[in-house]
Amino acid sequence: MEQVRVRLPVGPPIMKKSTHNAIQEAKEFATKAHEGQFLKNASADPFITHPERVVQLLIDATATHDEIASAWLHDVVEDTEVTIEAIKKLFGEKIGELVDGLTDPTHFSQEPHRIRKAWQAERVAGKGEGVKKVKLADQTVNTQMVGFDPPVGWDALQRLEYIEGARLIALKCKGISSKLDKNFEKIYQKSFDEIRKDLGIEK
Repeated sequence: MEQVRVRLPVGPPIMKKSTHNAIQEAKEFATKAHEGQFLKNASADPFITHPERVVQLLIDATATHDEIASAWLHDVVEDTEVTIEAIKKLFGEKIGELVDGLTDPTHFSQEPHRIRKAWQAERVAGKGEGVKKVKLADQTVNTQMVGFDPPVGWDALQRLEYIEGARLIALKCKGISSKLDKNFEKIYQKSFDEIRKDLGIEK
């Protein structure tokens, strides 16, 4: 989740191939990679709880094994020293390509949410169904957090700008999974109402 967590330097985890399935390997890899990182909300949850929530939405939407594995890994390249090349070597080309599609180019992080979200929406529009499903689940989890347990120091207008950007991304991912579409719209509306309330605006 972009700019909603603490980024601490983490070296690439050393992990050998195993007979475990890709999902379990991805979970273990991500847990190790994100060790010592925490979300920047008041709850200060361990960062790994973010991909865990994304994964759960995808499981409920009957995503493929590769999509679920990539959901565990979707922030590893942005937030640790692990590279796309390492992901492809460990998990194969297909999962690596999904993770690559979910990883922002480095210059995105230098922009405010309004611009970054627009760029993310434009980028995801050209990606395949697997990337779009994971991205939509990711934006749903982010929108829930920004609505109800936002990063410390964010005011209501910042939160509103963020979820409006998330909705722009969601629109580019729409039509692939009706369950994920409905989940996002439900969470977006609840978060929108909560932020309006914090702004002192009645429905």
